[in-house]
Amino acid sequence: MLRGGRGGEVRLKLYLALLWIAASPPHDVSFPARAWAELLDLPDPAGRGERRVRDAIDWLEKRRFIHVERNSGRPPRIFLLREDGSGEPYSIPGKAEHGKDGKFPSEHLYKTLPPTFWTAGWGVVLSGAAIAILLALLQLDRSDGEAVWVSPAEARRRFGLSEDTWTKGSKELRARGLLTVGRKPVSEEFGWRRVRNTYQLAHDVLASEQ
Repeated sequence: MLRGGRGGEVRLKLYLALLWIAASPPHDVSFPARAWAELLDLPDPAGRGERRVRDAIDWLEKRRFIHVERNSGRPPRIFLLREDGSGEPYSIPGKAEHGKDGKFPSEHLYKTLPPTFWTAGWGVVLSGAAIAILLALLQLDRSDGEAVWVSPAEARRRFGLSEDTWTKGSKELRARGLLTVGRKPVSEEFGWRRVRNTYQLAHDVLASEQ
C-alpha cells in the first residue's frame, strides 16, 4: 500500500481515516473527495488533492480493501471490507468467539491507534514511512513496556518494510518525540561487542492532545 511515493502515503492515510470514521456498523461513509483531501491536509484540495484522493480510492477498491457505490451527482458511498484483502464484509476486530483452544483466532488479534492520532494531528504531520513504522512497532509492542528489537530481515518478512523505510520512518518518529531508540549488547567475541537497536514507543506522547 505504501509503495509509489506520495501516492502510497495518501493511500495509507486515507485507509486509516476510513477505519477510524467508519468504525461503527454498517461501516460506510460518504464524503466528497475534496473533504478527504482537506482532512489529510493535501495541497490544492479542490484540484490535485481531490485527484489524489480519487486515485487512492480506486487503488483501495481494486485491492478489495473497500467497496464503492457511485451515484451520479453524489459523493461515493464507501464500505469497509476486511483488512486482509479477501473482499469479505468488514467486522470489528475482537468480536469473534474463542476457538476450541480458548484463544482468539490469529486474524482477530489487533492493536488500536488512539483517537489522538487524528485529533492531535499525527495522521497529518507524519509521513507514510513514519506511520508504517509506528504501526509495525505497535504490533511488536510488549505488554510489560520493555523496548523491542526487530532485525531488517524480520521487518521485510513480517511487514514488507525496506531497511531504508525503517531508517527514515524511525528517525522521523524520534524527531517527533514518539520513539526512543536505544542500544543493547548482544554478544562479545574476541573483544568485539555486538550491539543492536531497541525501540520503545512514547505512548504518552501519542495519546496527548498537545
